[in-house]
Amino acid sequence: MRILHIGEYVVGGMATYINEVVGYQQQYFDVYLLMSEHNSATDFELDSSHILYYKYKRHPKYFLSAMRQIHKIIEKVQPDIIHIHSSFAGLLARGLFFVRPRKAIVFYCSHGWAFLMDTKPVYKKGYLLIEKLMELKTDVVVNISRYELEQSLHLGLSTSKSKLVYNGVRERNNVIPISESSEAPNIIKLLFVGRYDRQKGLDIVLNLFKENPEIKQHIHLYVIGDNVLEDNTWEFPENVTRLGWVNNADIDRYYQQCDAVIMPSRWEGFGLVAIEAMNNHKPVIGSNRGALPELIQHGVNGYIFDIEHSHKLLDILKNLNRAELVKMGEAGYGIYKEKFSAARMNEELVGLYYEAVTGASASENLVKSRLEYSKRAGDAHD
Repeated sequence: MRILHIGEYVVGGMATYINEVVGYQQQYFDVYLLMSEHNSATDFELDSSHILYYKYKRHPKYFLSAMRQIHKIIEKVQPDIIHIHSSFAGLLARGLFFVRPRKAIVFYCSHGWAFLMDTKPVYKKGYLLIEKLMELKTDVVVNISRYELEQSLHLGLSTSKSKLVYNGVRERNNVIPISESSEAPNIIKLLFVGRYDRQKGLDIVLNLFKENPEIKQHIHLYVIGDNVLEDNTWEFPENVTRLGWVNNADIDRYYQQCDAVIMPSRWEGFGLVAIEAMNNHKPVIGSNRGALPELIQHGVNGYIFDIEHSHKLLDILKNLNRAELVKMGEAGYGIYKEKFSAARMNEELVGLYYEAVTGASASENLVKSRLEYSKRAGDAHD
């Protein structure tokens, strides 16, 4: 079976997710990845000949050109399944099928519904109408959290097409030793990972630091990321260290060197950073938006706060205790093992692929795929 994954800006959490998926699926299938050559990562677990690009920037004047390029790649690859990631890629790729014949089965994952964003009501209605229209050219809609699934069904998306597959990340086998810190022992090290966009809420934390300068005696914030969708210019106080984007292969070292991870998101379809933190035995301080309350149990593996009341976050930060954070980190690792492993995510996706192709149950066809892979591996060895 041949799988073509299509993304738009494949960077940050999206790149982490897709790398997990294609790295696993190439064991079973002939896998290709197509994405924008602008604002996309380059390090994926695929042969370079299977990593394809189209010329594109997020502006309407590029849409038709991008659609033509995507069409040419589809015609060349001739996939059995097209798996589309993110709203704009979903519009570009599925929009083709209103004017071109569709031969492949189409999977679609928004990785965060645009109609659930914190934006103007008229925009939300527009995004919802577009998704309902594009759903006509979609066979399976993958939701990455129960919150996303329930909200989309409530707003009228197809019950029969909608599936829930929680995101997952692979467990790291090599434990990287934590280096000695040069900071005072009473300083709590927080880590933020994400885009400098309004969605991710970094400005909420920076403003809190600015309004409460005494907090620098207790907290130091390390920031991984940069501008992607928006060109924001913010003032970074002296207790914040900017690290830029970090290679996915190295990011665990930064998780392991912090005391906790902070996610002040205004909306979040899932929150991959949270499970990366949990995988590294770190608690998460997250907002009460989107799917984050599904991942973070307040007082168990982190803290949940309301971003509309900044004093709540301030109280949490002022009272952080390293010993409590260590206990929460261990609890989070247990939750990760139970619910958010890459193995569980990938097996569920592969099962859905076979179910869509054959009509048989996902679990039955997953067993079949494993037997086929074992036979191929044995033949290659011989």
